[in-house]
Amino acid sequence: MKNVYFVQANNVYGDQQKNTYIPYAVGCIQAYCRQNPIIREHYAFGRIVYAREPAQQLIAKLKDPFAVLFSCSVWNTEYNKATAAAIKKAFPDCIIVFGGHSISPDGEFLRLYPYIDFLTHRFGEEPTEGILVSLAVGGDLADVPNISYRTAQGEVVTTAYAPQTGTEYPSPYLTGEFDDILEDDVCFSALFETNRGCPFSCAYCDWSALKSKVRCFPMERVLAEIDWFVAHKIEFIYCTDGNFCIFDRDEQIADYIIQSKHKYGYPKVFRVFFTKNRRDFVFRIGSDFVKNGLDKALTLSFQSMDPQVLVNIGRKNITTQMFRELMTMYNRMHITTGSELILGLPGETYDSFCAGVHTLLDIGQHFAINIYPCELLPNSTMGQKAYREKFGIRSTRVQFQLIHSNKNQKTDDITEYSEYVTSTDSMSEEDWERAMFFGDCIQGLHNLGLLRAVAIYCVMTFGTRYDDFYNRLIAYALDTPGTPLYRVFSRVSALCAGIVSGANAFVATCDATGDLLWGFDELIFLECYRELDAFYAQIRAFLFSAFGASEVLDALVEYQKAIIKKIGIKEAVIVSDYDFYDYFRHVFLNDPQPLEAKRTILTIRDPAPVDSFVQFARENVWYGRNRRETDYTSNHYTVETSHEA
Repeated sequence: MKNVYFVQANNVYGDQQKNTYIPYAVGCIQAYCRQNPIIREHYAFGRIVYAREPAQQLIAKLKDPFAVLFSCSVWNTEYNKATAAAIKKAFPDCIIVFGGHSISPDGEFLRLYPYIDFLTHRFGEEPTEGILVSLAVGGDLADVPNISYRTAQGEVVTTAYAPQTGTEYPSPYLTGEFDDILEDDVCFSALFETNRGCPFSCAYCDWSALKSKVRCFPMERVLAEIDWFVAHKIEFIYCTDGNFCIFDRDEQIADYIIQSKHKYGYPKVFRVFFTKNRRDFVFRIGSDFVKNGLDKALTLSFQSMDPQVLVNIGRKNITTQMFRELMTMYNRMHITTGSELILGLPGETYDSFCAGVHTLLDIGQHFAINIYPCELLPNSTMGQKAYREKFGIRSTRVQFQLIHSNKNQKTDDITEYSEYVTSTDSMSEEDWERAMFFGDCIQGLHNLGLLRAVAIYCVMTFGTRYDDFYNRLIAYALDTPGTPLYRVFSRVSALCAGIVSGANAFVATCDATGDLLWGFDELIFLECYRELDAFYAQIRAFLFSAFGASEVLDALVEYQKAIIKKIGIKEAVIVSDYDFYDYFRHVFLNDPQPLEAKRTILTIRDPAPVDSFVQFARENVWYGRNRRETDYTSNHYTVETSHEA
């Protein structure tokens, strides 16, 4: 029997409790290959390697390896290269196979890295089976679709592409592929597929080039996997379906998950991405997930608000009117939603990007606009040479560091990289930097709540736009050296420039929280929060310079500062001569009413007060941002209102 090992190296995080994901991708391939009688006759599978560990430590666990197969993603490709090279040195005859999302559909890796013997392309089950069977019985590798290999003469050959069409794939959970690793002292999270494929053709996504139909796994398998998660007390499940609720049967799956949590306590969290075109169905299922504590927020994605950009990337959005209605429905139910935009898409300009942010805010998305830089995936349409040349796409390799990890927790000195679009024919590098910084300000100041009330009032009262309001604030802050906003804006602006040059990652530390890594938007919030009084004094000065001094603006700034959660406070009392609370409640329901000059008293009760800045940063900014835990007027807190004559 020849020994075969799969490696899907993930970072293992945590101090007292170690956390990581079950290595689902290689488990699927191993379970599929194990079905084949030729493979069972010739090969024995070793323990799956799931943790990123020093190469020599990993090598010591290998017993006469015939083949080692690596799953490559942005967080482990450089590690895989270094480890594979070390394995080849220790075991020169060992066959090295690379596959996964970071492997392009050609044979380039074989030309660059002589220690790699085979590549598998797209999905891994069938090509891996084909390689192992061919090596066992002397079959012709040219007949195995979706692989690259070297001929005896050293020529790199990439075989024909064949789509994956089946649904009868064994579940690695149910076949026991992970039984041995579950004995480790690690809290595992799980990936969960109810179907595979996507009906859409978004150019930035690596499903787009596959053009495959969505294939549903048998319901018997799906429900049995949920039972497996419950039996093994898996707390966090990440559903990898691209469009949950696209099928009517997804309601049965959702109900089963909810029933399992009520009956057994697991899973505790079920994270999912919903389809965009079934409004009422998604609302019903998504609301049930949130009400039952399985998810914190629902995602309503857009990617861009510009019509030409959407044409360029092959995507369609729901109408703004439908989105406004959805926001009203969710806000009425106190359910937080998040909307995604992607920065750097072809055809986008600085002005169109800012205008898109304004549109989302204007139709009611005040709580979570998640802005992601456009990553160039090797298997996407956008990642191909012809597409890049058509739109003048230029990119930068950026260090990959996981948000909310610890900067000094790495066990090796290997740096991983992702490739991001940092300019196109329509957006220069300078404009990309500005747009990235603008997006961070929106997320850090508006979505996290520091200026949400102030900005809404100014837009509705003075006829300005949200993009104009925040661009004017940015210009004002960068023209006032020595102030809190100048310090944090200068630092984050420099970090955005560092992305273009490849000098830094998309995360940075905050001095008050040690080596924990934060997103730039969180950094803006945390640094402004540390100087809250000085920050709001500067905001008051900006408002007076932009819109003129007034009693209402003065009261508004005091109200805005008062509704931000404070450290060490169990009960807060907020008094104002204006009923801002009711004013903004109507705004969020897309039913704006005039602001009433009425002395209003809010009594806020905090169910989980914090005792330190570090605790506040971790529990309310990190864990609680999708529940609006930085804002006392959110549904997370008990709010009682009263009025005085």
